[in-house]
Amino acid sequence: MPHQSNTTAVVGGRREANTRATRDAMIAAGRAAFSEHGFAAASLEQIVEDAGVTTGALYHHFGNKKALFQAVAESIEQEIMTRISAELTDTMSGWQQLETGIHLTFELCTQAGVHRILFSDAPNVIGMREWRNIEMRYGFGLMYQVLEKLRAAGEIKGDSVDLTASILLGGLMEAVHVAVAAEDREQVIDDAKQTLLGFIKALRRDPA
Repeated sequence: MPHQSNTTAVVGGRREANTRATRDAMIAAGRAAFSEHGFAAASLEQIVEDAGVTTGALYHHFGNKKALFQAVAESIEQEIMTRISAELTDTMSGWQQLETGIHLTFELCTQAGVHRILFSDAPNVIGMREWRNIEMRYGFGLMYQVLEKLRAAGEIKGDSVDLTASILLGGLMEAVHVAVAAEDREQVIDDAKQTLLGFIKALRRDPA
């Protein structure tokens, strides 16, 4: 019996690994297609061909094109949050963490494919309300947590963390849109960073 249990565990582990590998392949192929063509023009036939799977496999794992797109968008959000989290340390103040987050967000989100998926397509394909709920689990949620800590410590003006975070995120999104379309992208990114950092500094409550 123990031998049978071990065999079952091995088979189950192998099956789980194969399933994960198949999903990862489809997400990678979907990301490439959505980055290059956008959601509407991306071809499912091309995605399954690039992933080396069947159309039936894609529908089995994701159900439809929208669900695959959402999985792709969430995987990018996870990458960005992991990258930002890795740069944040306990020795940083909340203000330093916000500034670091803004710098990295510009660096990562002005990449053409990331911008197209997260900033142009996601709010429309997934829906603004649902996309905001997803963002709360990733970068927007991280920003919210830092602002909430600053509010609890009495270091920030205003009582509504949600409103402050939404305004900051909105400004960040618009700045990324402008930077991506600009001819002198680096200069626009630098100017946008300084503007947003100025906004953050204006939120600081003077010590009593």
